[in-house]
Amino acid sequence: MKKIIPYLLMVLLLVTARSNAQELLLDQMQSAAGLKLFPVYGKEKTFYYMPDKVEIPTGKDGKKQFSFLKFVNDEAGSGDGGIQKVDGGGLVTFLVNFAVPEQAVQRAQSELQRKVPGATIVGPLNYSEGTFALVSEFAQEDGDWTKRVLGLGKAPVMEGHKAAVSIRLTKTGAIILWDSFQQAASNINVSFEMIVSGYRNPYEAKMTAWWEKVAKNKALNIGLRTDFLGVDIQDVMKELKESGAIELEVKGEDDKMDRLWEMAYGKLAEQMFEPANDPITLATLQDDPNVYSNFERADQFNTQVRERINQENRAELDREQQEREKLAAFAEQWQLLGDIARNGGQPSGRAGGANATGGDSGDQGNSGSLGRSAQPINTSDSAPRVREANLQTPPSFSLMASYRKKQFKKTGKFELSFKKWTSDTQSMRFDENIGGFGKKMFNDPAHFRTVNLDDPSYKIRELVVRLDGQDSADFDKYVNSVIVAIRKTHQNGHSHYDELEINRSNFNNTGNNFTMQYGFHGDTERAAWLDYEYKVVWKLFGGAEWDSGWQANDEFIIDVSPPHRYREVTIEADPTVFSDEKIRLATINFESSLFGKKDRQQITLKPSGSGVLSKVIKYAHEPGDYTYNYDVSWMKRGGVQLKKERTDGIAEFIFADELSESPQ
Repeated sequence: MKKIIPYLLMVLLLVTARSNAQELLLDQMQSAAGLKLFPVYGKEKTFYYMPDKVEIPTGKDGKKQFSFLKFVNDEAGSGDGGIQKVDGGGLVTFLVNFAVPEQAVQRAQSELQRKVPGATIVGPLNYSEGTFALVSEFAQEDGDWTKRVLGLGKAPVMEGHKAAVSIRLTKTGAIILWDSFQQAASNINVSFEMIVSGYRNPYEAKMTAWWEKVAKNKALNIGLRTDFLGVDIQDVMKELKESGAIELEVKGEDDKMDRLWEMAYGKLAEQMFEPANDPITLATLQDDPNVYSNFERADQFNTQVRERINQENRAELDREQQEREKLAAFAEQWQLLGDIARNGGQPSGRAGGANATGGDSGDQGNSGSLGRSAQPINTSDSAPRVREANLQTPPSFSLMASYRKKQFKKTGKFELSFKKWTSDTQSMRFDENIGGFGKKMFNDPAHFRTVNLDDPSYKIRELVVRLDGQDSADFDKYVNSVIVAIRKTHQNGHSHYDELEINRSNFNNTGNNFTMQYGFHGDTERAAWLDYEYKVVWKLFGGAEWDSGWQANDEFIIDVSPPHRYREVTIEADPTVFSDEKIRLATINFESSLFGKKDRQQITLKPSGSGVLSKVIKYAHEPGDYTYNYDVSWMKRGGVQLKKERTDGIAEFIFADELSESPQ
């Protein structure tokens, strides 16, 4: 029997949604007291911090909001007699808080003000959607260490900076994880890859992608593959760069080429892929031998980025140390000259140093410009200030998130200039240990329990309902409620019906953890007792509704995935065009359709001192249908108005600087 010594690594990769209230400047990130801080567009001394401290919160009952259900299925035995191996698995659900102690924020505030005088930290930045992967590392009998991916999926984010994690495990995964919690030194880590949305500084660079060359990429065509992980997309983009399918033109020499390429990859990826709302199921992952290698490649990429950043930081520190030494030497020479001036051309005998003096304060005040300038220069406070944002070049998209290749064809070329402020995202990585629950918690059935799904003596069968691909923000804009109904006809003729409504309130209060159940009424055939039917009705804003119809099921988990998809369209304009054409305001009316119901949004672009003319619209659409329509109105100086009539589109970009000659 193999002796398993588990070392558990949980990876929760979350993707942030764009927040209109926090238009962050990604290239101007500061680091203070261990916190990453981002200034706000238009308010460069107003900062939000990234909440990167993780804890499992405590519920109203005083218990950790964590549960691990391990289940077995006796009916899955072979029936050959003797000791049988039966089917089974597990389900782990828990909440995590993203919180930073107030003392840490205060320390960061003090340190930040030394770097940016007058700066203020106003609160945490927002996180939204997410993806997680569960990986276990354990020693085999021969002493070799091995790793296994136990779970990968989405993690909805609740209000109040909480994320709900739900991991369905195979039998092997459940055994490994269950054993790890019984170890005296259970080492359970959560590793996050956060996606922060904001703006990039203007660069003298332009990207061109040639669609005919892109279409020849083998990775995009082998087996008509449609599903990709972010790390796969990263590799595809590098291949496209090497083949000349992507070109990046930079004027002069730019020391941020890595970042520019990552921006190019992210923008091109938006054209070719869309996030997969339905999670990658564990059953699929276990059958794919490349799953762990993909995870490992993503981790290696992050490690390489960190190592390169550390090297560049050390080089920058060395350069700044040399400058400090030069400054100190210059200060000593300048102090000596000041002493000579104050003493009638004679040195004071106390050459240099921050404490050297010559004459009283009155003499210093009348010694002329040289004497007044020769004040002691304190170099001890000139601490090196390495700008981490100028060194980091992480990918714009999540390396472990799931994406789907778009099916429509593109021809010609795709061009995008980075000369203006550009909306973009940036992945951020941090880790936290959440282990050490102890025997008391492990022995509490509220947290850890094993059930036999086929044992009729339980009399009641509990079903777990999980809402996939949804977050609190979705209930604000797209979803009124989700109705989940079950019905069961028992073997004695008894009929059972139950209904569950999921809305914004209980979605946040329960942490996306819902249960339904039915009883035992003459169900002597144990396998048939597991069978039931369910249906899901989505009630969306604007009156749109979608009904799945009744579906047969025997699983104890009901995964509820949205029937729609979400997509972002970036609306941009060249500030130079607006300036030349004397545009004071551009208004874009955007209309999309979902299950026969129209949704309308309106945004405005107004020239400002910083030149940011970029906004993002997020809309819901039916799978495979990306169509929308829009019109643009421009207001010029002198009261002149122009309008571009209603136009159909499917692209991810709307360029609002292509003015129409038609007056409004």
